[in-house]
Amino acid sequence: MTRLNLILFFALMFSALGLVNAQHKARKLYIELEQLNQAEKQYNQEYGQWQLEQSTWAMHSRIEQIAAQQLQMQVPDAKRIQIVSLKKTATEQQPQLQSGVAK
Repeated sequence: MTRLNLILFFALMFSALGLVNAQHKARKLYIELEQLNQAEKQYNQEYGQWQLEQSTWAMHSRIEQIAAQQLQMQVPDAKRIQIVSLKKTATEQQPQLQSGVAK
C-alpha cells in the first residue's frame, strides 16, 4: 500500500508542476498577445497619419505651387493649347474585306 501511495504522490506532484508550468506559459503568451495588440493599434494609427500626410503632399494646389516656384512652370495661354482627338473614322473601325473572299 505504501508503494501505491508513493506512486500516486509523485504522479500528483508531477501533474501539479505541469499545471503550474502550463499556466505560466499561458500567462506569458497572453501578455505577449496584448503587447502585439497594442503595437497593432499604434501601427494602424501611424498608418492613418501617413495616409493623411500623403494626401496633403499630393494636393493639387501644393503641386501647382511647387511647379510655379521651384520649376518655373506656368500654364500656357489659351491660344497655345491644342486639343488632339483620337476619334476613328467609320472606315478605320471596320475590318477590310477583299471582294467577299476571306483569307
